[in-house]
Amino acid sequence: MPHDGIALLISLQDKKTAFMTDRPRTRSDAFARAEERARHLAATILAGPDMLTGEAFAPRLGLTVSDLHDVEQAHAILVLPESSPREARYPARQINATGQPFPALPALFDALGDSGWTIHRFLMQSHPELAGQTALQALRHGREALVVRLARSIAEGTFA
Repeated sequence: MPHDGIALLISLQDKKTAFMTDRPRTRSDAFARAEERARHLAATILAGPDMLTGEAFAPRLGLTVSDLHDVEQAHAILVLPESSPREARYPARQINATGQPFPALPALFDALGDSGWTIHRFLMQSHPELAGQTALQALRHGREALVVRLARSIAEGTFA
């Protein structure tokens, strides 16, 4: 038994050493690691099966790719940008049961800003104000007014 205690102590010391040597040494190292994690997460999200190119998404709405870009500029659809426009992805999940993007999208952009990633995160996060549902689930259940109010309250910092 005494040897088990020594082995545990050595194991804990090894983990502490690994943790200490794995920690970023400077603030810029920490930021570089955070940016790398963000790039990896973005790539994972963009590679998802419901992430469509403009060429694949536009016909679902009965649009041309050129028309799709006009609708995008009006914030009536969600696009997740990438390093080049051809790599941008359109989440298929933004299409409601009638085959159109959720009508609340322009109001969400108005409340939360121009970043597609911000809107995507808001839609995919569960919110206590929505009884633990994601904003996307609430939109699918017809709770658009509540979702827009929640977005505005978050933007204002009131978290009503």
